[in-house]
Amino acid sequence: MKIRASIILISVGLIALAACTGNNPDGTPAPVGQADTLAQPAPPPAPAAAEGMVQLHSLAGSGLKFNGTYGHRAGGIQYYMRFHERGNVVLIAGRQEPGDTVDLRSFLGQNAKSGENNVHNAPVTWRNDSLFFTTMATRGAITYAGAVEGDSVRFLKESKITGKKARIAYGFIPDPEMLTP
Repeated sequence: MKIRASIILISVGLIALAACTGNNPDGTPAPVGQADTLAQPAPPPAPAAAEGMVQLHSLAGSGLKFNGTYGHRAGGIQYYMRFHERGNVVLIAGRQEPGDTVDLRSFLGQNAKSGENNVHNAPVTWRNDSLFFTTMATRGAITYAGAVEGDSVRFLKESKITGKKARIAYGFIPDPEMLTP
């Protein structure tokens, strides 16, 4: 009797195991997602701004000009920044001499990737009459806090790497194609 009960118990266990494997009746594995299971509800659609995504806020009305760049030269290095109305700024720094075949400003498109060709692309926060943004480098961050003053923007630039601070004015440079009638 004990042997018969053991055989029945083992048989029931094997049948239950076979039923849970998701195989077709002929023993072949069911394709992924097609096992004999209850239908699951579809996941909810992703929100428009997924967690971790940067949300940009328009800079229209901030006093910034969007038809050119802002520039500053110091120690043989040219610094350019271009603000985009959708709410980001793209910056680049490097040696730029008149007549160079490549204009650094050509790298300042609104979708430029940070980290390529000394380019930084950062969201801008506009609060009251002030502008704030942070660029990231390999060793740390540089924060900018400033305001528009006529045809220039003035920033307090602080390196979180070295602790150095500087007040810098960037003058507006209209795009060349905007200068032609």
